[in-house]
Amino acid sequence: MWYLTGDYPAAAPALEQALGIYRDFDDGFGQSETLSYLGMLRLLTGDYPAAAQTLQQALGIYRDFGDRFGEANALNGLGAVRRLTGDHAGAAQTLEMALGIFRDIRVRGGEVEVLNEMGTLRRVSGDLVQAEELHQQALELARAIASFRDEAHALAGLGRCALAAGDAATAEARLREALEIYQRIGAAEAPDLLGEVDALTADL
Repeated sequence: MWYLTGDYPAAAPALEQALGIYRDFDDGFGQSETLSYLGMLRLLTGDYPAAAQTLQQALGIYRDFGDRFGEANALNGLGAVRRLTGDHAGAAQTLEMALGIFRDIRVRGGEVEVLNEMGTLRRVSGDLVQAEELHQQALELARAIASFRDEAHALAGLGRCALAAGDAATAEARLREALEIYQRIGAAEAPDLLGEVDALTADL
């Protein structure tokens, strides 16, 4: 709950405590899951070196256990870290691996998350056509599986693509659609996206 609602100061010590308990009991599965959450938490709070290290540890345990779902999740997180630290080639390779695994094991929720992350990567790399296509794929899949958070993520991605292309009207419309969903489900992303919308409308 803390992790999903954005209360990161509360989530961090809880996860650290859980990780210590799992290590005391030599529970590899519990360690891998907690490391994965902790890695994503560190990613969200901007501690990219620690996020990469933690997700890499989780990835190693998942692979030892043959847990392909966990492996794909860790790879998706690592792809985001590499994007945010400027390693776009490394991010693309890692995300392709994650997408391939999710498709192999038929986990559509994981697939839509990776498609959105790949769309973001393409946008920041300057390939707006491919970015829009990936976010559109993500949007259609999110709606098919009724994943509201992923739907909002895809809409926000499409809005940012439109803004980068100079289409402010479409950008505002997509961002507002995303914001409505985030606010309705109480997502942690809502305040930051509201700031984006306010900044955009102030410039119009």
